[in-house]
Amino acid sequence: MNSINAQGTRCADIEPFCAGEERLTFPNANFQNSTQISGELGPNYGCLDDQPYPAWFFLQIENEGDLRFRISQYQNINGSGAALDVDFVVWGPFERGDDYCSSTSLSANKIVDCSYLPDAVEFMSIPDAQANDIYVVVITNFEQVPGFISLEQTNSGQGSTDCSILDLDLGGSISVCDDDQYILDGSTDEAVTYEWFVYNEDTAQYEAIPNETGPTYTVTESGDYKLVIIDEIENKTEEDEVTVTFYDSPLIGELDKLSICKDGMETIDLKGASLDFIAPNGNSSNYQVFYYESSEDIQNSEPIISPQSYTFEEGKTIYAQVRDKTSGCFSESRSFELTTFNFPEYNLPEELIFCVDFNNNVLGSVSAGEDLGDGYFYEWFDGDELISTEPIISLNELPAQSEIAVRISHPESGCELEFSTNAVSVSRPEILSIVISGSDFGDGYTVTASPENIIGEDFAEFEYRLGNGNWQESNIFTKVPPGSHIITVREINGCGETTSESFFLVGYPRFFSPNSDGYNDTWNLITDSFITIKKLYIFDRYGKLIRELNPNQGKGWDGTYNGKPLPSDDYWFKVEFIDEKTGDHREYMSNFTLMR
Repeated sequence: MNSINAQGTRCADIEPFCAGEERLTFPNANFQNSTQISGELGPNYGCLDDQPYPAWFFLQIENEGDLRFRISQYQNINGSGAALDVDFVVWGPFERGDDYCSSTSLSANKIVDCSYLPDAVEFMSIPDAQANDIYVVVITNFEQVPGFISLEQTNSGQGSTDCSILDLDLGGSISVCDDDQYILDGSTDEAVTYEWFVYNEDTAQYEAIPNETGPTYTVTESGDYKLVIIDEIENKTEEDEVTVTFYDSPLIGELDKLSICKDGMETIDLKGASLDFIAPNGNSSNYQVFYYESSEDIQNSEPIISPQSYTFEEGKTIYAQVRDKTSGCFSESRSFELTTFNFPEYNLPEELIFCVDFNNNVLGSVSAGEDLGDGYFYEWFDGDELISTEPIISLNELPAQSEIAVRISHPESGCELEFSTNAVSVSRPEILSIVISGSDFGDGYTVTASPENIIGEDFAEFEYRLGNGNWQESNIFTKVPPGSHIITVREINGCGETTSESFFLVGYPRFFSPNSDGYNDTWNLITDSFITIKKLYIFDRYGKLIRELNPNQGKGWDGTYNGKPLPSDDYWFKVEFIDEKTGDHREYMSNFTLMR
C-alpha cells in the first residue's frame, strides 16, 4: 500500500508532540509527504522570511518552569547523513480550546522564540512556562528534501511537557496512491470504546459509521473521518479527525537520453527533461520531477538535491519520478542516459547570390538553409529583424542589410548555433568582348573572351563555350578553326547568358577532292573583307608553279594543270596579304592535300 502522511503541513492539521525523557524523532515535511510548499497566509512568522515545507505542532506544559529544547534535522532517522538547515518559530501561551490557528492567535506579540540561522541544530526556549499552557511551533525544511526532525529537552527537571496529548493521533491528511483501501489505526492502551464517524457533506455533520467500534477502520472512499475514544479509568474522552483521499499515481513520459551541448561542459540541468516526463499528465504546473542517481536512492527517498547543476558524466544513468503536487503520489521510475550532443553538419554559403538585371532588380527567388529534422528550431534575421522561423528561407527581394543570419536551437540539449551569409547582387555581363591572336597560317588562332559591365563582378563566376561546343571554365580558346564564330558566357549561379558579336577567322582548307560531287571540289583561301590578298601561288611538291589565283574571283583551283587533272599529292601555296585592321603586309607558305 502506498500512502503519504503529511506532518501537519497546515495549522488546521496541527499535530501534538512532547519531549518526554528521551529524544523524540519524526519525519520532516518534504516534497514526498506534503503539498504545502510554503507557509499559509495569516500567521506572523517573525524572523522566518521564507517558510519552505512547514510542519505544525503543539505542546502542552505539564510542570511549570523555563524550558529549553534542542531541535535538529538530518537526512537519516539516527541523526546521520546530510545536515539539513532547520528553522522555527514558537507562539504562546494558549489555553486548551483556543483557536490556535487564527491570525489573531499567531500574531507578532505571541511570538516566544524564533530562529532563521543556517544550521541543522537550533535551540528553542520557552521561559516561565505554566502548567497546562499550550504553545504552537512551526518547523521549516529549508533544504526541502526528506529527513528527520529530532526534539529533546536539554534542561530536564526545570519544567516539562505533557505527553498524554499523544495518545490519539490519526494524522492530519493522508493521500492513498494506487490502492482501493487504507486502514486507520487509533489503537491506544487506555481506551475502552471506539466510535468511528464520517463527514456528510449534505448535512455538514459527522455521522456515526454503523458497527464500527474497533480500534481500526478500513477506508475505501475519500472523505473526512473522526475517531472518538472513551477512557473510563481516567474518565476522559478524546477525538481526532483525519482526511483520507484516494489518488491515481501520475504517469511518466519517455526519454532515452539527455544531452549536453559539447565536450568540456562541467554541469547539466537535469530539469531540462522535466516536460518530457510530465507530458502524459497534462498541465505541467501540477507536477514536479525528482531525479536520482540510483534505484536504491529512489527506495531511500534520496533525490539529487541540485538537479539544475548536476555534474555531467558521459554515459551516466539517471532515474526520474513524477510527483503529483496535489496528492503527493509518485509515478513509477524511468531511467535515461547522459550523453554529449553533436550538431549535424550545417553550413551556409559565404555569399548568398541574388541574380539581378542591370537595374538591380531581383530576377528570381533565392533559398537558403536546410531542414535538420525534428527537435530543431530556426530564427532567420535580416540584421536585427526576425524574418522567418522556417528551416529553409525563400527571399524574393534583396534584404535590407548585407548579412543574413540563422540561429538554430536544439532545446533538448540546450545547444544553439549561429550561421551567417552575405547577400550579394550578381548580374550577367552586359558585354562579351573578343580578342583574337595568331592565325591559321601558323600555330592557329587563339581567341580570348572577356565579360564586361557586371554587377557584383567579384562574386560572379562564369563558364564559356565556342558556338554550340561544350562549356569550359577557361575564357581562352586555342586552335580555333577559320570561319564565322560566336562565343557565349553564362554566370554559373544562374544569373544569365551573354553572346558575343559574330567574328570571322581567315584560313585555308587542309585538303580538297575535285571529283565533281559538289563537295570540296575546289581549293581556295577562307577569308573576309578584313584581309586583302595581294598574291596567291600554288606549287607542286617540287616547287613548280602550277597556278596563280585571285581568291576574290572564281571558285578557286580545280586541281588541273593546263586543263589536265593532277594526281593526288601534297601541294604548296604561298600567300601575300595585308591585314586591313593593322595595315601589316605578311607572307605565308604551307601545304595542303589533293585527294582523288
